[in-house]
Amino acid sequence: MCIRDSGDVNFRDYSIMAGYWLDEAQEYIPQGHLGIASNYTYDVGIESDPSVLLYEDFETRTIGTLTTYWTSIRNDNDALTISSVVPPQSPGTKSLQITAKRGLNTGGAVAKAFSSTYDELYTRFYVKFAYDYGFNHHFCKLGTIMGGGAGQLPVNKFWTGLEPTTQLSHYYPPTEYPPPGFWHFYTYWPHMKSWQTPEGEPDGINPNPYYGNDFSPRVPTFTPRDEWICVEYMIRVNSAPSDPENCDGVQRFWINGQLIGNWVPGTPIGYWYRATFRLAPEDPRSGPFEGYRWRDEAWVKLQYFKVENYVSPEVFQTSEDYKIANPGFVINDQEATCWFDHIVVATSYIGPIKQ
Repeated sequence: MCIRDSGDVNFRDYSIMAGYWLDEAQEYIPQGHLGIASNYTYDVGIESDPSVLLYEDFETRTIGTLTTYWTSIRNDNDALTISSVVPPQSPGTKSLQITAKRGLNTGGAVAKAFSSTYDELYTRFYVKFAYDYGFNHHFCKLGTIMGGGAGQLPVNKFWTGLEPTTQLSHYYPPTEYPPPGFWHFYTYWPHMKSWQTPEGEPDGINPNPYYGNDFSPRVPTFTPRDEWICVEYMIRVNSAPSDPENCDGVQRFWINGQLIGNWVPGTPIGYWYRATFRLAPEDPRSGPFEGYRWRDEAWVKLQYFKVENYVSPEVFQTSEDYKIANPGFVINDQEATCWFDHIVVATSYIGPIKQ
């Protein structure tokens, strides 16, 4: 277990120009157009940047040729379509459309397993949710090669999903947002908490003690529909995996180039309740976040990225229930469509498209 003394460090954050200095590590966190995308107008040529591992704008793809570039795809009942809907920042004419169809599929995905492994990775993509998009079960993921069942503690594996959610348990104090909701991390790692007891330990009675732990910002960033959004997030592994006191792993996310969520050793201030780290600085139980011990073995590193629109039958039912309860809210309880474009995975901050 990682233990920190909140009296040891000054945890104030300073905003400097378009980035942040963190007192503890004196680390500069870029925002806006301070990433590698600033060197490539409209992303033209960005795939040649030495820090870029993957670039996809779907301009030369068909559904049949996706597997020439992506390691795997999930396309049950034609969930995937090459579309002409593109971001206004894009000079191209194509994107990837993923549609979950109630009773036919749970959506679709494309995934990339890299031949090398990495200590730190960033991913940026543009996404647009349909004007009538409802609820979402899971979304894009970054981490190790995934495996193992939901509800189980991962061993020598970790991954995080940056997802829109409206579940009240994912934010504190509980606040309801209309779908698709607000952005938060849904995270699996070997030292995660259990949902079964307030202390975050399994109760020893019920099955499936571990589901993704929830990390929501203090001020949620709502996800609009029918509007392109630039989404970026990153993970850095802990540096000394064999040291149980070393929890210097990090994850962060940006929306439209603005740093929204930042979980590092020492910040934010909150406390664990079941599987959620609640941000409540005024609560006497609160203290500085301990950081992540993503791995216990040095060979466990980042290697995998997945673009996904996953809507389960249960979530379609939730959309239907919401539609009945909110007759003035436009929501499709039969299909859930979103589009992806200008996807980048790199070893450093990327930032929005430069125009």
